[in-house]
Amino acid sequence: MPKLELPESGVTVRMYRQGHGDCFLLAMPRDGGGDPVYILIDCGFKPGSPAYLHNKPIEEIVEHIGESTGRHLDLMILTHEHQDHLNGIWKKTEPYFDDFQIDEAWVAWTEDPKDAMANELRERHRDQLLQLVAVRRKLALAAGDDDPAVQRLDGLLALEFGGEDEALALAADTDPANSANKQGMKLVKDKANQHRGVKYLLPGEKPRQVPQSADIRAFVLGPPRDPKLLSDEDPVGDEAFPRDDAHGLTFSAAALATGVSASPFSTRYCVALEQALDGEEPFFVAHYGKGNDGEDDTDGIEVPHGAAWRRIDHEWLYSAESLALSLNAGVNNTSLVLAFELPASKKVLLFIGDAQRGNWISWANLRWNDGDETITARDLLSRTVLYKVGHHGSHNATLAGTVDAVHPNLDWMGLSEFAGEFTAMIPAVKDWAMQVKPKPWYHPLPSIQRALLKKAQGRVLQMDIARLEKPENVPAEAWAEFTTRVAFDDLYFDYTIQDR
Repeated sequence: MPKLELPESGVTVRMYRQGHGDCFLLAMPRDGGGDPVYILIDCGFKPGSPAYLHNKPIEEIVEHIGESTGRHLDLMILTHEHQDHLNGIWKKTEPYFDDFQIDEAWVAWTEDPKDAMANELRERHRDQLLQLVAVRRKLALAAGDDDPAVQRLDGLLALEFGGEDEALALAADTDPANSANKQGMKLVKDKANQHRGVKYLLPGEKPRQVPQSADIRAFVLGPPRDPKLLSDEDPVGDEAFPRDDAHGLTFSAAALATGVSASPFSTRYCVALEQALDGEEPFFVAHYGKGNDGEDDTDGIEVPHGAAWRRIDHEWLYSAESLALSLNAGVNNTSLVLAFELPASKKVLLFIGDAQRGNWISWANLRWNDGDETITARDLLSRTVLYKVGHHGSHNATLAGTVDAVHPNLDWMGLSEFAGEFTAMIPAVKDWAMQVKPKPWYHPLPSIQRALLKKAQGRVLQMDIARLEKPENVPAEAWAEFTTRVAFDDLYFDYTIQDR
């Protein structure tokens, strides 16, 4: 297999189709010529999701990366510590990347052992994670491993620990330091420290030249050094795209269309009171009764006083899910956000990991002095021609807004002469995400997917869509020029960006 090649000028971006998660290989021109500079950004997936693509094991993906790079990475970037970004790096026996040479590693400042704020955040996260594991065990003992709340916790804990097994049978002495996520981080750092070392990146720091590259610079936008912003997950007001249901309708529109009164729940999770108590299903009558007028009423008591649902012995344990969600949100917002600038054209490639609202908002205040000029985040986003969509297209990882809005948003991207090339990559497997129990993940959210397709004029590469369709309003010549720069394979999509 030949190595990943460069275009005549510019870069090649390969989005691997390893499953619901991030794994991007970039080939950039090397200073002085020769083999490309190879950069890998993350390598992880959600277990079960490859079956909805090609069902190839992660070992095959890593082997393909090795053959495409000669097992030599000039730079490996790890955006944050979540399973679907890291679990393709390490395992207990024969770690996936054990035979790779990694010259340099970039991670966020939140990983820096010499940073006081980072240490405080990590210690707090570790304590909360250990508490969560303990509560999970108690809840499993009280309700059983098959309880929906226990299963939801297992899925959230899998993100934190990186394990393949969704039903985590966590031992009493579980230590986050031994998790697949931590061990993957350690493997990459150890290898990098044998060469040029690990760099802990700060937002707004002086632009970094990509090591060994021909003058390609990286601007660090996030994560912010503000604990409040790191925990700020959900968009507010006009920052949010509509929370569509599976049919692309907002709840309000669906309610009006069906005549259903306002409810925060989808109709598929609702049963009308009359139907519940007068229907053939005995569950609701047995547990909730018909009241004083019901034939099943006994001495005015709907159900026995000793009914299990009246007791709250273990109800407090169910609050653990809120803590787990909060932990996950905080980790997503620690995502390293990088804008790569090509030297000749000044085109920008934006990779944001799973950055959510607080991370996005923080970019607005960033400034870089560049000779006699000042570069801002608004400027970098306006020149963006490739957007790696945040968190698989989740509702809180791409902000809505207008060009004139004060907060960074999708409309800030790809403006003026860069608009005709703006392209998005969504590392999502929709069919897998929609079957997640007990609540589907809308990855990508339909309204975000539609906005991306409109802005990019169809130039949206989604992991689980193997072919692109030309929009009616796009000229055939322009579409042909785009498609000549795209290659499709069972294991990856390649996209080349010319630096001219």
